[in-house]
Amino acid sequence: MSLDDGNNLGIYLDRICPSCGVGNPEDADNCIICDKDLNETVLFLEDEFYDIELTRESLIEYRKNFFRTRRTGKVKKYSLNKMEKIVFGHPITRFSFVYNGKKEVYALKKENYTSLKNLMIKTGRFKELNP
Repeated sequence: MSLDDGNNLGIYLDRICPSCGVGNPEDADNCIICDKDLNETVLFLEDEFYDIELTRESLIEYRKNFFRTRRTGKVKKYSLNKMEKIVFGHPITRFSFVYNGKKEVYALKKENYTSLKNLMIKTGRFKELNP
């Protein structure tokens, strides 16, 4: 039996679990490996040096190693309600904010930058001064 189009069951593992990084079926409610509730995640971005998860309450950074091949285990979690002075840089695609008095900066791929900015505007977390 070969795995050609005639035998393809149509199962695609495109929904990446932010917690463990495993692919899940698009309609999965929980991760097939770590059982994380996938419906908590509003936006998940895979970027060069980190993965970013946005939930209704938090922005979570999963740091990657120097070679960008796997996660280091270092995780930073920021409460959205405590984020201040949110800035989306231009023309450089970077996102920054102040958290507990410390400035945090994230350089993002253009498509991730745009997705995060649009969602932050849509949810009222960020207001563009000169659209």
